[in-house]
Amino acid sequence: MSDLIDVHLDALGALLGELTALGAELGEEAGLCASAGRALGTALEGEAAESTAATGAAWTDLVTTLAARTLAVAATLATALESYRAFDVGLAGQLGGDGGGRVRVSR
Repeated sequence: MSDLIDVHLDALGALLGELTALGAELGEEAGLCASAGRALGTALEGEAAESTAATGAAWTDLVTTLAARTLAVAATLATALESYRAFDVGLAGQLGGDGGGRVRVSR
């Protein structure tokens, strides 16, 4: 006997919106990290300046990578959500109902 997974399409849509917004926000933060790192590197002198600038650059790379990966997860979720919605519409058409906004899928 297979177990069923209950997929709530509205909840997935809300999660998709949050992930997309988070990815965009992180992308903006990466720009702020870069400028702050440069400003601190310029404000200081010697080894402290080099260390601060390098730390700012590393932090910028981290936030940029996190933003890109968050947007990649959002894109994957968007594709899955589109597929689930299409399946739901097809299944509802076969059953003569509206699908109730969710699909049960065997694991």
